[in-house]
Amino acid sequence: MSQSGRERLRSAAPYLVATAWMALGWAFLVRGVEHPGVAYRPWAFRTHAYSDLLAMTGDRYLHGGRPLPYVEDRIEYPVLLGAALWAPSFLPGGQIVHFTVSVVGLWLCLLAAIALLRRLPGASPWWLAGTPAIAYFGALNWDLIPIALLLAAVLAAERERPAAAGVLSALGVSAKLWPVALLPAAIGELAGRRRFGELARAGGAFLAVTLLVNLPVALAAPANWAWFWRFNGARSAENSVWEVVGVKDPAVLNVFAGAIVLAAAVAAAAMAYRSAPSSRARAVRLGTALVLVAWVATNKVWSPQYALYAFAAGALVAGPGWLFVALAGVSMVDHHLAFEVRSGRAIFWFFDGWYYAEELLRSAVYAAFAAWLVVQLRATGRSAGAAAREVAA
Repeated sequence: MSQSGRERLRSAAPYLVATAWMALGWAFLVRGVEHPGVAYRPWAFRTHAYSDLLAMTGDRYLHGGRPLPYVEDRIEYPVLLGAALWAPSFLPGGQIVHFTVSVVGLWLCLLAAIALLRRLPGASPWWLAGTPAIAYFGALNWDLIPIALLLAAVLAAERERPAAAGVLSALGVSAKLWPVALLPAAIGELAGRRRFGELARAGGAFLAVTLLVNLPVALAAPANWAWFWRFNGARSAENSVWEVVGVKDPAVLNVFAGAIVLAAAVAAAAMAYRSAPSSRARAVRLGTALVLVAWVATNKVWSPQYALYAFAAGALVAGPGWLFVALAGVSMVDHHLAFEVRSGRAIFWFFDGWYYAEELLRSAVYAAFAAWLVVQLRATGRSAGAAAREVAA
């Protein structure tokens, strides 16, 4: 093979590997169309092959109906994910077509995410492209949509396009809340440079797009639009470390988990604010990753596909190889244990012993990730003298 051929293959490799993982996940999950309706969830949990794409479309569109999201159908996700759930129902061919088209859309989001990472100097696309978590979770839910939007917002922010960053962040938040993780560090970095005009443009774009996407739905069906907030606010500890420590009251959990995420956001903003000129972009990425990892690790509800956000965070900051291996291993174990418990075959000692132990192991890996991020963030800081000179200037 010629030198140019090897270079093309090397350039295409992340996309090819990610495509292989995604195709493997589709092949494993698509078998669920043979068990439609009420039979799907027991089969899926028993075989460790569950996907919200199949479960939620089966609940709504299996017999040809297509209730209008939020107006006629209460959905526990933000508006853009409701649209992603609904749109394939117009295609002929039944559930297998709806599922396959949805997976193709998520695959395109994955390819876009890899392309965006390759345009971010110092990022590591292989953290996302190479993880087996794509096969396990890429088609479990619609998380690759907000992940792609988050990465696009990071790129826009680094290229000094504040309005575009605000628009992309708003779209990401309107799909799932996780992309809001960019905002604390980005705000801190702009404030540290006294770029208040850019901050205003980014904030105005974020607010305008959030209202444009959400306000029509909120006005047309306020109770159903707000169901996302009520549903998640009332949830207790599910498959998270909070079960191990015995905290299950939703109100208490909301305060504890919210306080941890808020602390991570304040730390990200503060350290991005004081970052050295040569490290500002990295400080924003590290701060974004810190909020994501803290949020995922301490969320009162744990779903296995949340691991995708950790891999996106690791890709943004080019995390160390040992951390990639640890996250990949724990995410695969987490998948099988979670669905073994839900299958109904598990007995109490299994749940209380092995699954609780795995929750602690998972939390330890995420804590190690967060600690690494804090150390890296501290290294981006200016000296006291340099900070004083910048302020004086």
